[in-house]
Order: sequence, then C-alpha cells, then structure tokens
Amino acid sequence: MTVRTLRSIPPQEAAVALSALRELRPQARHTASPDALHAFLTLTRPEGYRLAGVFEAGQAEAAAVAGYRVMHLLHAGRTLYVDDLVTRSQARGRGHAGALLAWLDAEARRLDCAELHLDSGVGPQRFAAHRLYLNAGLNITAHHFARALA
Repeated sequence: MTVRTLRSIPPQEAAVALSALRELRPQARHTASPDALHAFLTLTRPEGYRLAGVFEAGQAEAAAVAGYRVMHLLHAGRTLYVDDLVTRSQARGRGHAGALLAWLDAEARRLDCAELHLDSGVGPQRFAAHRLYLNAGLNITAHHFARALA
C-alpha cells in the first residue's frame, strides 16, 4: 500500500506540480519553468483555477496533479470542471488518479456543485485513463471541439 497525502497546491508551491503537468502538457508555455507555472496560477486564480496533488511519503514533488475550477453552465448549474489530471509515469498504477478523482468529487460536493466535468484527449494512449473515468462513475456526455486561432 502506498502512503499518500492529498492537498491543495497554492501558486507559491507551483514547482511541486511542474513535473506532472509537463508530462500532460509538454509543449505548454506555462509548464516551461516554475516561474511560468507560478505566473499562470496567479493569472488564473481569479478565474477559480486551482491545483491539488497527491504526494507519496517522503517525496517533495507531486505524484499526481489535478487542475480544476468551479464554473456555472447553463445546462448543469454550478459545476466543478477538471482541466488537467495527470499521474507522473513512474507513479502510475498506485491509485493516485482514482484518489484524486474521489478528492475532486468531495471538493465538488463541499463547494455545492451539481456536477463534476472532465474533458480527456482521445487515442490509444488515453484508453487506460478513460477506463478509470468510466469506473469512477463519469459518463461520456459530449464531444469537445476546438480550433487553434494562432
């Protein structure tokens, strides 16, 4: 059994989430450095973006990280939206993402949200994550479409 702690990660501790977030979003300019991530967290804090992490005993860096925010959707009402959810490759298979999903569910309820939403990329490399989401009670309810403007 892996001993772990789950907790919020404030902007001033951004560096502890950086390795995990880089695995999920290696090309993002906001994961280029601890300072870039801190600036992103400071910028998006008024929008409600927060980080939470799973920490294995004796480890300073997060083994898994979730980035989330509360938003209001016309069709769903108050919703906790998960922007980012990632477990570092060397920490996979230890239940960290499932523990984070349970933490996010509890956080959504604490914040009086009606629903929890999460978008996930597609392709064979995401199938294990999709199984986790389905097993955690999340359903596929929409397709997400996007277009780069630059």
